[in-house]
Amino acid sequence: MLVMLVSGTAQADKVLYRYLDDEGRVVLNDTLPASAAGRGYEIIRPDGRLLESIDPALPEEEMEAERLRQEQEAAQRRWDESLLLRYSSVADIEDAKKRALGDIQVRISILKGNLNYLKTQVEREESRAAELERRNQEVSQAQKDTIATFKSQIADVEDLIAIREREKNQTETRFNRDIERFSVLLKAIGRKR
Repeated sequence: MLVMLVSGTAQADKVLYRYLDDEGRVVLNDTLPASAAGRGYEIIRPDGRLLESIDPALPEEEMEAERLRQEQEAAQRRWDESLLLRYSSVADIEDAKKRALGDIQVRISILKGNLNYLKTQVEREESRAAELERRNQEVSQAQKDTIATFKSQIADVEDLIAIREREKNQTETRFNRDIERFSVLLKAIGRKR
């Protein structure tokens, strides 16, 4: 009696694997070869009842596409959560946008002031050098170096202004996207309530 009970329990714990072999034929076996696992399989009981169905592994390209999709969804969720935590209305975002753009514009204005100063310095030094040349006097190397230094600084400041202008455009674009997404989220939340 005990042997039959143990035998019945062992039989109940036993599972079979149904899968396609390398030639596409259905195989029913108590072991699952590694080569068949990637093609998908079913786990069944000896009485034929299906316990679980395992889908085939995705091809590498599809796995990569799925991974990217999941990363994008996670990034979208983080962005949505961030927007909902930081702002309570579109007006809040517009105010933040105005402040951020104002800060950048102040920096641009300061740089433009510096640029005007440097250009004035170059004009002054070039005027002095021209005056020396009109009097048939040689322009010293120090004066030439000073003019070159000012011109180099002008180029640097112009680069910084261009960087700040790009930053301003990117900031405006980012806030506009935030406003658009926040509006979508508010509508979605409103529908759920």
